[in-house]
Amino acid sequence: MKFEDSHWRRALFVVGIIGGLGLAGLSALTGGGDDRDTLPPGAIARVNDVVILRANFAQALSAASADKQNPIPPDQETAVLQRLIEEEILVQRALDMQLAQQDPALRKALINALTEDVKARSQIKPVSAFKLRDYYFKNKARFARPARLFVRAVFIPNANSSAQIAAFEQALSAGETSKKLALRFFGENTSPLPEGLTPADTLKDHIGQAAFAAVENLGTGQWSDWVESDAGFWRLYLVNRTRARSPEFETVRDQVEAAYREERVHDAIRVHLDRLKRNSKITLSADAPQ
Repeated sequence: MKFEDSHWRRALFVVGIIGGLGLAGLSALTGGGDDRDTLPPGAIARVNDVVILRANFAQALSAASADKQNPIPPDQETAVLQRLIEEEILVQRALDMQLAQQDPALRKALINALTEDVKARSQIKPVSAFKLRDYYFKNKARFARPARLFVRAVFIPNANSSAQIAAFEQALSAGETSKKLALRFFGENTSPLPEGLTPADTLKDHIGQAAFAAVENLGTGQWSDWVESDAGFWRLYLVNRTRARSPEFETVRDQVEAAYREERVHDAIRVHLDRLKRNSKITLSADAPQ
């Protein structure tokens, strides 16, 4: 048999990779092939130094019988076990041939399989209420609801700005409302601001840092002074605002737990990788980045 076909190699490696890695891990924990005639508890077979778990066999039987109403007969159970054995032989052969070193797709599959294994082990660990609450208070700013502002704005482009500013001042003195003024004097080429409370960062994107700084100093119901920008002049009216606030823990518990679990997974992968690096012999050339 030739192993040159890249599609065949990729299919071979991906089909068996997760099962092979899990079985290899159990073999390492149980002593591998110290006694090749004795199987460790929970094993149904051994292929060289790697054991096949009864749990894996049960999963394979379950998958094989998923679309059948009757139990699988003994001869098919034998076929399922033989398939697991053959897959393990192929995986070991692929590893011996260093196919993962030759094919980037297989290498990526191997890395992903190991990463997903560490991730799965981290995810099944329970999260205590104490740790979750402690995580929330240490990262309270992360879950805070941002400040929001309801602002109406007048923007007058540089062209003919003197006449427009004078017209605005006259209309303001005559008692015209902020809503009418904003609609009347907003520049034709600039989108009006959202009508309602808007997150502070979104508002800053609309009007720029200088104009936003002017808004921050306003009280409700106040107009700012004119704020000059490269394209023209802003005048801003603060209708309403809500301050940034931290919600009660119970109202964001699900978000906190999701963030905690994500961070725990990241930390678990980092710890696992650091441990593997400490146990590996790594040699760098004299001119390699240190």
